[in-house]
Amino acid sequence: MSEYSQPPAGPVAAGDRIDYLDILRGFAVMAIFIVNIKGMVMPFAYYANPSLWATEFEQGIATVQKYLVDDKWRTTFTALYGAGLLMIWDRLKARGEGRGLLLKRNLWLLFFGAFHLILIWMGDILFAYGLTGLLAMLFVRMKAWQFFVVGLPILALGSVWLSGFMALPAYVPDMAAEMKPLFWAPTEDSLNEEIAAMGGGVLDQIIYRAMGAIGYIFFYMLFGGGVVLSLGLMVVGMGLFRSGLYRGTWPLAITVPLAAAALGAAWYLDYLQITELKASGYDFFVYSKIGWMSVLDGYLGAFGYACLISALVSLGIKFGAVAAVGRMAFTNYITCSLIGTTMAGGHALGMFGDVSLTTQMIVVGVTFVGMLIWSPLWLRVFRFGPLEWLWRSLVYGQLQPMRRAE
Repeated sequence: MSEYSQPPAGPVAAGDRIDYLDILRGFAVMAIFIVNIKGMVMPFAYYANPSLWATEFEQGIATVQKYLVDDKWRTTFTALYGAGLLMIWDRLKARGEGRGLLLKRNLWLLFFGAFHLILIWMGDILFAYGLTGLLAMLFVRMKAWQFFVVGLPILALGSVWLSGFMALPAYVPDMAAEMKPLFWAPTEDSLNEEIAAMGGGVLDQIIYRAMGAIGYIFFYMLFGGGVVLSLGLMVVGMGLFRSGLYRGTWPLAITVPLAAAALGAAWYLDYLQITELKASGYDFFVYSKIGWMSVLDGYLGAFGYACLISALVSLGIKFGAVAAVGRMAFTNYITCSLIGTTMAGGHALGMFGDVSLTTQMIVVGVTFVGMLIWSPLWLRVFRFGPLEWLWRSLVYGQLQPMRRAE
């Protein structure tokens, strides 16, 4: 969800985009759906606790997801939003403009995020990006090295803050009693409450999501340090863009060993977490204490994947369809949420709480095929995805030309 160009006014033309960023964003939006669907169609505890799945095969799928996806691609998506803000700033600065467009972009994303959070899915990230982006836009004037000098300490603070927050249930019994049924080991009462709300009508779902949204904003984003952590990622993402990684310009001699080292370290941390959880019988207190590992492996995995994809692109591998998915990341992200909501909600198929992980992965696979086909076809005719067009039109205050010039 970003754009880049030089002086011409208006949104970025297709020829001015950076293919590497679109490819990385495309992989991110697809990977995120692999894990998000669990929280869309099942009680939220199934998102985190692989032992809840009924069969060893499905527990194995959840374990593979932990290695390949969990924490890593959401981290990438957040850093890419910061890179996108910087790219737009470069364009504005070249035209002699200020940061007003960045302000409007973030404010409109806050609106879209609130809409998505309450009406579609309460695992939304757009609201968090709009909120944090209001702070991140203040840093765009810095030099490449300054993004890291400033961003890494912010990221470290957010990481310690969030890790400490995640560890609280291990030391505060009252907090553990409240959080465990919601996030790890649902009771019959908590299951029935969530299933009744999500399996009910539209109003029931909206009320339930609105209450969850309040908790998400105040409990995680503010009290839990989510805003600080996201800000650090966005500022570091700006540095990775300015230094060349997020433009795909780092040489193979650098990206290949960095990818191997970062991904190897991330997967080793995943192995330690899985081993410790299994040894404890998937104890919630152990999960809380080792939460810091998931934060760290998310950073390592995101950096490793960025280096790996840069290396593959440098080798001449074409990811044209994936890049098209990335150019329409906003539309595709919301489409994935609508698929999950349609499956789960009582207003539609009413499957919430009764969807195996195998079925979910089949739906994900079909969705991927659909996105990889429809995104390139759409962009052959139109300049933007539908929601990208709406967002840009609102930000610029006028309807943007939609169809490509003949």
